[in-house]
Amino acid sequence: MTISITHIAKNSLKFSVVQIVGAVVSLLASLYIATVILPDEYGIYGFLLLWLTYASLISPGIMAAGSREMPGLLGKGKVDTATRIQNVSLTPELIWTLIPFAVIIIASFFFTDFTYKAGLIIIAFSYLTGRLVNCWNGFNFIREKFNTVAVANLIQFIAVPILTLLAVSWLKVYALLLAPLVVNIVLWIYYSKKGSINYSFILDRKEIFRLLKIGVVLQAGTVVFSVYQLMDRTIIAAMLSQEQLGLYTYAMMFVMVALTIPASFTNVLQPILWRHAEKAKSIIEGFKDAKRIAVYFALGTAMLIPLIQVGFYLIVNLITKNYIDCIPIFNILSYNLYLTSILAIPSIVLQSSMVNKQRISLLFYSIGLIICVLLDILVIHLGYGMVGVAWVTIGSQGLVTLAIYWFTRRYMFADTAEYLRFQMKILAPFIVSFGFYFLHRYLESSFGLRGFTGISLASQLVAWGLLIAIFYRDYISVKEIKALTAQIKGDLRSGKAKKKIS
Repeated sequence: MTISITHIAKNSLKFSVVQIVGAVVSLLASLYIATVILPDEYGIYGFLLLWLTYASLISPGIMAAGSREMPGLLGKGKVDTATRIQNVSLTPELIWTLIPFAVIIIASFFFTDFTYKAGLIIIAFSYLTGRLVNCWNGFNFIREKFNTVAVANLIQFIAVPILTLLAVSWLKVYALLLAPLVVNIVLWIYYSKKGSINYSFILDRKEIFRLLKIGVVLQAGTVVFSVYQLMDRTIIAAMLSQEQLGLYTYAMMFVMVALTIPASFTNVLQPILWRHAEKAKSIIEGFKDAKRIAVYFALGTAMLIPLIQVGFYLIVNLITKNYIDCIPIFNILSYNLYLTSILAIPSIVLQSSMVNKQRISLLFYSIGLIICVLLDILVIHLGYGMVGVAWVTIGSQGLVTLAIYWFTRRYMFADTAEYLRFQMKILAPFIVSFGFYFLHRYLESSFGLRGFTGISLASQLVAWGLLIAIFYRDYISVKEIKALTAQIKGDLRSGKAKKKIS
């Protein structure tokens, strides 16, 4: 039985739309908030946000280990066993949550400034409620209750910026801190009513220790990956001007928005793929469909890159003209969309309970982090500035992606020849996409907005049409596209019908 791409696409589309809508609302709200909050107040908010970020990253990872085992158990119909794993892994995580919470509360007493003191107390409760929401969110996702999670995400992405917008004029910086706390409380009530996970307190020391040995590595990977993603901006903040950091951050913000589309697909795919693999006779058979999905990732993200390059070029030239200097930065960073998206497949394979080789991802991201730090410092000293840092970011991510794919080949491919043929399938779209980087540089210098846009879009249509017609006809199914469209229309109609009945 193969995995339904249509089913995954339909469910991931819900999250992509929610995240994009949320990003747009947040961006519009931020424009107004910036006129009310002074830079020094934003500095206080940034300091307090660091406490929240680091508190969220520091975790034993026991829940992550339990979450990894649940899809396979649920797929085999072992619901009671899966629920026990959930409760055994969640209990120590909830107990652990009290430690960072207490540390932040205690730390608040060491600050004499009232804003910092009050802010840390708010952050502590925001951390506590946020952890509860994230736990229930994660276990609902594992159970494939995608509608429940999508509604919760919509509430969060819309309510936080709107509440901040309404309160910022009279609460100032406190509005930025209180809005997430209020929304977390609302979401906790929502999950209690709509997303019950049948939780009960279970303290099984032997099982907790087993999960801890796995979870520590999984959490270490999350921490290293998070630091790796932030390192380019950290180096720029330390070695270049605030204006350059702003340009780089602005470009990266649009890349992160674009990444929500494949990220949503990956989040939906992970529990489904793990559940499917557990039923197979062998590891290679279990992850057979993962290879086809990786080609979809490669083709889809490669096609998206030159398209968003055109979109960014128009936005900057027509609306945010002060950021025109970050166009070359964005054009480079946009290739991270492909490199990080295709890496999702081997990462899911390595982190599965069947393979249990998450240390490989941790190792190569650690190496990538060291390379990033050293080369970022070097290129800045050599005078290449933000452009040099952007190329280092893409280059190091490319090396990490290739290395992890190479070490995952034994779990996905029957032999090296099959692996090499697969690499050609996923690299070909990237090569075509990378060609548009040079085309866009030429068009920017030789044509105006209309010429740039028209020639680029026409070239994209021809290039992708030829590539798909010649090499990827077996991957583009008109039948599946029609089925996906029909299912979405059906969902919309049923949603309207439910509203009329209510």
